[in-house]
Amino acid sequence: MNIKTPAEADGSTNAWLADGEKYALIGLSLKLDGAPPGQLTPHLWALTGAAFSIPTHWQKWLGSIRVEEVEECNLFLLSKVASAKPGVVDAEDKMLQQRVMDFYVGLLLASPFAPAHPPVMLSGACEGTEIGIRQQQDLDAPIPCLVRLYPAVTQADIQLAARLSENLEALRAAQTQGGHWRLFRALNVYTAARTMGQIIDRIHQYCRAIDGLILSEPGNGKKQFRGRTELFIGARHHDLMGDVYDIRSAVEHLHEYRYLETFDRNIRLGLAKKAAIAEYIARTALARVIGEPALWPQFLNTPSLDKFWNLPLAERRKLWGEPVDPLEAVADFDPKFINDGQLGG
Repeated sequence: MNIKTPAEADGSTNAWLADGEKYALIGLSLKLDGAPPGQLTPHLWALTGAAFSIPTHWQKWLGSIRVEEVEECNLFLLSKVASAKPGVVDAEDKMLQQRVMDFYVGLLLASPFAPAHPPVMLSGACEGTEIGIRQQQDLDAPIPCLVRLYPAVTQADIQLAARLSENLEALRAAQTQGGHWRLFRALNVYTAARTMGQIIDRIHQYCRAIDGLILSEPGNGKKQFRGRTELFIGARHHDLMGDVYDIRSAVEHLHEYRYLETFDRNIRLGLAKKAAIAEYIARTALARVIGEPALWPQFLNTPSLDKFWNLPLAERRKLWGEPVDPLEAVADFDPKFINDGQLGG
């Protein structure tokens, strides 16, 4: 496949890829509030308006529908590097793919967006005047939240995503006592949850992501979920957090029939609201941990979390900062815009 640069597409002189550069990008078709800001860091760009020219044999390989979806992408998350061997697939390509994937994960943490089509990752190089594609991968698409189906991605969201991406790269490279497995596991649980079709399964996994940060103890799960999430959302939401945890427990023990076996519109609307709230808590908490290097030593692994949650409350609050309001996630909730079919009726 050949890609026309923006310079070729609109007659300008600023091509997005130069001869000898390798790249990886993720293309998204979503609602944007303002133009992407261009270069954000030495390694990351957010671009729009690139035109794709796809030869016939690539259309057969990708399929005509997927080709059209790629051409409709209006946001491209890009990482690139000048290479001494642009024609060779090596560690540089893996590095670029990881950087652009971190950029995408950062955007997931910055916004509850949902794209029109599954995101696509492309990687390759520019040799001479031709930008080639060597690898193509479809990503699972985030599912729209019923409370706010297609929120716009803003310039501020993209800028936050770039900062989180750089921090994720720094976290991987950091020499930390005890490693960082637990934090990255919680992050993976959250990002996977964004793509799950069933509302009740998303609630379950968002709770697991939150639990990855609060380290609840066996036998005290619900009590500590209610109590420790105070740090993230304040002290006025114990009943709400208890209800959310009950849903998590029902799914964990295959008791979701309590919510799903008989269709009840009010119960299903309650699930939609709780999914939005649980997603918001998981997303903002993970974004804060990853975005604030001062919090890394407290949240990277199980021993560090154990020490953190045994600190005096005042010290924990000082380290964490101000809580968020979880009801912000449902501030514009209006059930009249949600039909029974969307709720599984």
